[in-house]
This record gives sequence, C-alpha cells and structure tokens, in this order.
Amino acid sequence: MTTAYVPPAQPQQSYILCADCGTLIEPNSAGLCVNCLRSSVDITSEIPKQSSISYCKNCNRYLSPPQSWLPAELESRELLAICLRRLKGLNKIRLIDAGFIWTEPHSKRLRVKLTVQKEVLTSTVFCNKFFEVEFVVAHTQCGDCARLASKQTWKSIVQVPKKSITNGRFCTSSN
Repeated sequence: MTTAYVPPAQPQQSYILCADCGTLIEPNSAGLCVNCLRSSVDITSEIPKQSSISYCKNCNRYLSPPQSWLPAELESRELLAICLRRLKGLNKIRLIDAGFIWTEPHSKRLRVKLTVQKEVLTSTVFCNKFFEVEFVVAHTQCGDCARLASKQTWKSIVQVPKKSITNGRFCTSSN
C-alpha cells in the first residue's frame, strides 16, 4: 500500500458584499468597498479651503508666520512652502503632492492643488483625495518698508533710573 502526499488545503479567502453598492470585497471593519468608503468619509474636513497670505508689494516679500518676511516669486517652491505652512490641520494627514494651479497675476488669488492621504480604518484602508485651496493675497507693508515710508521713526535706547535699595540702573531699547 502506497500513500500519496496530499498538500494541506489553503484556507479560502472569504468575501462579503459591500453594504452600499453590493460588490464583493474582503471583509473590513466598515463593511464598505474602497470607493464607497472614499465617498462617505471626508478626510479633508479639518483643512480650510480658503485662506489669506500677506504680501508686501514694495519689496516683493511674503509673510511667513509668525514674523519673518521671505522673498518669493509667483508659483515658486518658496511660496508653496509658505502657503502650506499657513494651512491648519495639514499635520494630521499625509501630504502626497502639492502644486500651483495657474491664475491671472492680477487676480490676487493663489490656487494650490493638494493630494493628501489618510488612514481611514485601522491599518487597512488608505484614502487619497485631491482638492484645491485658494489663498487670497492681502497687500500689506512689512515692518522694514513701513519704517522707510514713515519719516517719523526713531531708534533709541532709554536709560530709566530704578528706585530701590540697591539704586541700580537698567537699559531698555525701543523701536
């Protein structure tokens, strides 16, 4: 009597129907296919769709929060970095791609196209989404140009006597 080797049977993958559209899918905790999951979950809800950015037209610099003014050309990498820093909630999702969408230079608008990714179900489904953010360019003056435009600016150091037991003095500076 000879015995033949029988390989172990591979476990068959079980499938379920999507709760919305009825297509066969591998089971997940939501019970939805990837397309239905993308349409039901908005991963960009925490990111504003419109924001503003300050621009000094005298020296062609943009405000990079909180206080620094950086020179940048239209549709440059530096300006894109400044725009992305202005968006709140972008640190909660993964940024895949970002780029400018062309607008008229005199429109005072910058449109940025973003591709983001976020894990929707725990370690199972990643959702990618494309969306646009519009930045309104607000013309303001930086501190340097405001000082140059005004003839009444002074820089000084003031020494104020301190009345105390030690009778010491201290210096303060003002702009």
